[in-house]
Amino acid sequence: MNTRNIIIAVLVVIIALGGYYFFTQQRADVTPVTSETPANGANAKINIDAVCQGALAYMTFPDGASADAFVADCKDGKHPEVIERYKADMNLGAGAQI
Repeated sequence: MNTRNIIIAVLVVIIALGGYYFFTQQRADVTPVTSETPANGANAKINIDAVCQGALAYMTFPDGASADAFVADCKDGKHPEVIERYKADMNLGAGAQI
């Protein structure tokens, strides 16, 4: 009975090590996302298209045409408060460029 408990314990350890190896190898296949320019301070560049489209998430419009008109106006620079809010939300500071 004593050897039986030892064999069970060894098998549990082997299975645990195999599971650990399996899960760590699966995560190693994921490629980290990196950008060429750091997203902080004066080196940050803002994608105006993404910022204006993202503003739709916290705003409401009566119809799709109004939302499209807002995005077009935002891209033309008629809504600088959207860009300022994005900078504040992302902690980019005043040096971020469009």
